[in-house]
Amino acid sequence: MLQLERQLEIMNLLQKEEVIRIKTLSDKFRVSVNTIRRDLKHLASEGYLNITHGGAVINRDLKMGMTLNERQISFIAEKRRIGLKSAELIADGEAIILDAGTTTEQVAKAIKNRRGLTVITNAFNIAKELHDIPGITVVLTGGILNNITMSAAGFHAEQFVKQFHVAKAFISAGGVTLDDVTNTNGFEVQIKRNFMAVAEEVILTVNHQKIGREALVSFAKITDFDILITDNGISDEYAEKIRNKGVKVILC
Repeated sequence: MLQLERQLEIMNLLQKEEVIRIKTLSDKFRVSVNTIRRDLKHLASEGYLNITHGGAVINRDLKMGMTLNERQISFIAEKRRIGLKSAELIADGEAIILDAGTTTEQVAKAIKNRRGLTVITNAFNIAKELHDIPGITVVLTGGILNNITMSAAGFHAEQFVKQFHVAKAFISAGGVTLDDVTNTNGFEVQIKRNFMAVAEEVILTVNHQKIGREALVSFAKITDFDILITDNGISDEYAEKIRNKGVKVILC
């Protein structure tokens, strides 16, 4: 197990148990106590946990992202509009990527009448949405499950993605500025980058509340995207500034 995967597993354990001992983690992952201490020190520096004598406690003030259920009910009308507008860009017979997220889940809901699609995703909610739809083949990346976001990441997921070539990748984010596109946790940034790297066209799908804000970790520049699809809650001035960066902005 690689360092990033081990750290994600540590956070999954802390979400369940809140307090955990270094010796317990050392035994579970079959690594040295010093290795676990380094993992905990890194996670503490990112604000995920607080180190205690002989262990760690989760930092409840900084989540690895809102839970899936929390995100599914926030800005739902805006996300539905973004999903419908995104679906207009998808043609029958294409291979696409749907990144983990509840806005990309709305893209999945909007493409159920398509035929001959291949949808690659690391998100369990998206796979569940499409798994029984005739004419749509769902490909799951596998990897280490994030119990909060219900999406997979880590080395095996990242390597799996590299074998594909797709027409379009629809990517979610926690924050978007005129420079950086950011995520609420560091565990999923590399798979997002890999998704983007194998797509002919990269499309950022976020609601207006994410625009002008920064989340925890940067994974791309705004100029790495071909298209931004967002709702009309974004100001005309900010949308024009993004267009001036060479990114097509579609409002809905």
